[in-house]
Amino acid sequence: MKMKNLIFLLIGLPLLFVTACTDFLEEENHSKITPESFNTPQGFELGLNGVYGGMRAFYGPINAIHMLTVTGTDEFYSRSSGDIYNFGNYTANYKPSSDYIYAYWRSSYTLINTCNGLVHFGQDMTGITEAKKTTMLAETKFFRALLYFRLVQFFGDVTLNRTYNDGIIKEAKRDPMADVYDFIIEDLLYCTTPGNLPAGAKDTNTGRVTQALARHLLAKVYLTRGWSSAAQSTDFQQAYDVATALIEDGEQIGVKLMPKYADIHKPGNENNQEILYSVQMTNDPIYGVPEADANMNHLSHVFVAGYFNFNGSGNVQQIEDGRVYARYHGTTWLYNEAFGDVDKDSRYYATFQSAWNAPVDFQNRTQEFYVGNTKYSAVRSGAKGNLAGYLPGKNMTREDIGATNYYILTPENYTDPSFPTMKKFLDPNRASLSFDSQRSIIVYRLAETYLIAAEAAFKLGNNSTNNGAAYYINELRKRAASKEEYIDDLMIAPGDITIDYILDERTRELCGEQLRWFDLVRTQKLVERVRKHGFFTTKWTNHTLPKDNIQDFHVLRPIPLKQIESVIAGDPYPQQSNGWDNM
Repeated sequence: MKMKNLIFLLIGLPLLFVTACTDFLEEENHSKITPESFNTPQGFELGLNGVYGGMRAFYGPINAIHMLTVTGTDEFYSRSSGDIYNFGNYTANYKPSSDYIYAYWRSSYTLINTCNGLVHFGQDMTGITEAKKTTMLAETKFFRALLYFRLVQFFGDVTLNRTYNDGIIKEAKRDPMADVYDFIIEDLLYCTTPGNLPAGAKDTNTGRVTQALARHLLAKVYLTRGWSSAAQSTDFQQAYDVATALIEDGEQIGVKLMPKYADIHKPGNENNQEILYSVQMTNDPIYGVPEADANMNHLSHVFVAGYFNFNGSGNVQQIEDGRVYARYHGTTWLYNEAFGDVDKDSRYYATFQSAWNAPVDFQNRTQEFYVGNTKYSAVRSGAKGNLAGYLPGKNMTREDIGATNYYILTPENYTDPSFPTMKKFLDPNRASLSFDSQRSIIVYRLAETYLIAAEAAFKLGNNSTNNGAAYYINELRKRAASKEEYIDDLMIAPGDITIDYILDERTRELCGEQLRWFDLVRTQKLVERVRKHGFFTTKWTNHTLPKDNIQDFHVLRPIPLKQIESVIAGDPYPQQSNGWDNM
């Protein structure tokens, strides 16, 4: 079956909520696949692969989940336009009428309904072994849990649809967040039951759901619920137990930290031993073949700064350095404070690009720069292929900056758009500068499991270096040391642990990995930390939009206006009971 038919299979299933869209309702199912086909092995497999492929729409396009999770935090703001700008800076134009908010909501519920259909009809599947059927059902339940988990994190109380809908529903309500969490955990407990899924990635095809992945998500769900109004008294203990057990089992199931942090995000290494889940941006028909590059990886572009200002060319871009979109700009806190000692902690240089080679010869270019409050200048010349620009990640003396022939851009001289490129998604193997990336996108990796264990331990009052928060953080910091001789310098003591320290460490480890907004909301730190850190300012430039605009009600995303308007029977569908009511 071609991808276009799979796409119809997903979108053609009735939505939980629909608007009066005649074209949508009258479209024919040319694939000849009906929901009842899910009770055959072939039909179930096609539907499940469609769910796998459908995840690309959340992670690949220019308008995707990164708009809701990367910017508008203490790490990044948006310097683009439209929704991507409004979300990233909490402008007055960030409203429930946003097309993307509705697209995200609609796509989530469409895939949930597909999962419900697979579970409903797949339970009666014949012509397949019970073990294989159980695994396929567990994969489906994992995705259903993941989709609901993201919805409840973004929107709080959401409609909980437990069963497949085969008709148009005109009324709906928002179910309590506690009920949604219970349903998520029920699905994940099925997934984590021994034997229901392959233990680790080595036991299945690349990119498939494993028990290790489900255990990671279950730990994260317990942790997140533990902070929420739906908390259960055992949540933090369960988060700790699940996370630490996964870490302890890692060697046996083939899930381990990479020895070097810098190797995690190397192009072509997206499915390494640390990766629990990556969205496969490939032409493998297992995951659906993307059409016209529609769902490919745009993340290779959005973090790329205007490096042509310091590579000696004036305007020339190179494939290996990325296509300059400069959509996401780091905050002053991110560049100057979060990573601490850039010499001893390797994660700064593994996260941000520091060197650019000249694409052309250049002679006698004048670079102006500040050291302290004084402006200086230096003459720059270079040959094609040689070092042309260097961003050290720390300030330098006038003498050191002036002693080179190449451009040096220190933090006090960052501007818009001349700032560090976050390089985790760069793809030097694209066919041309204008092509999008086909790199798979890492969603969850084992390092976060360590941080989940640390946060849960902290909430349990256990900060020890034995089996507590300091221990799990120090395990990551050992790996982060740029030289073995620096390991001791990077170790922390139990007294260093606060929730802000844990959040700082999550930035050092997971910067830009589409998790930050969730982290800040979960720990009830979003508004506080954005007001404290959500700005960028230097001698040259001053941007303060997220810091100035964020309000308390921004801790929840707005219910899409089209969703509210589509409920035409029963009680009206409620907006968030906060500032969104007036937008």
